Amino acid sequence: MNDLSAAAASSAIRPGEPGTRRAQLIVPEPGLVRAWVEDNFHHFEIAIAHDGERVRKLEATAHRWPWTTCPAAGVYLGERMQGARLADLGAVDSPFSHCTHMHDLALLAAAHAHDDAPLLYSSFASDQRQPAQRAELRRNGRLVLSWSVRNDVVTSPDAANGQSLRKLRDWSSSLPPDEAEMARVLRRCIFISGGRMFDYTATPRAAMITASAGACFTFQPERAGTSALTMDMRELDGACGPLDREIAQHPAVWN
Repeated sequence: MNDLSAAAASSAIRPGEPGTRRAQLIVPEPGLVRAWVEDNFHHFEIAIAHDGERVRKLEATAHRWPWTTCPAAGVYLGERMQGARLADLGAVDSPFSHCTHMHDLALLAAAHAHDDAPLLYSSFASDQRQPAQRAELRRNGRLVLSWSVRNDVVTSPDAANGQSLRKLRDWSSSLPPDEAEMARVLRRCIFISGGRMFDYTATPRAAMITASAGACFTFQPERAGTSALTMDMRELDGACGPLDREIAQHPAVWN
């Protein structure tokens, strides 16, 4: 087995089980932090050049996206984050004005800009919703969260039991920063997993999904009416995806 196949196999969660799979890789270097996210619906890349405290330049690249307006969100993100403190990126704008996934990735990259080693988050959320949805998160290959979720409430016998994912900010504030981060990462995977059951063929324009109005860059009123569907949904069940080629270059996160 070569490094690419080994990296893909090691990051696979519950092979053969239908569900959403997501990988987020963060690679810090002196003065630069790069990050990628790949899941069933998206593949984005972020590069933040910094002086140790502030963003000198942020570049966001869209490799695969669901709506025609998504790539432009990367340009907007770079403009808005220019000069901001790495520690304060989350306070620059409302996250709803940005692409949810690029914004999440930028904040994740900034949080680990001074790490001394790469970091890989691998998450999974099952298609099964009844009696409960299964969700797991691995950090550099090690299982760190395993939740059962019913109606957006965690039902697992751990510290998150009984907590609503819709109110994560409230209860995660009492957690250590790394635990709060892991909860946010897994919650995002759970939230996007509903896209696998959504009939996008009936919604060729973003404005037709009225429940998502104002939810992100694409669904802002000034764009939703002209944003067309480009959905390229892919299965990521142990097969070698584009991000696995990058992951394979950093054996510490999967070996």
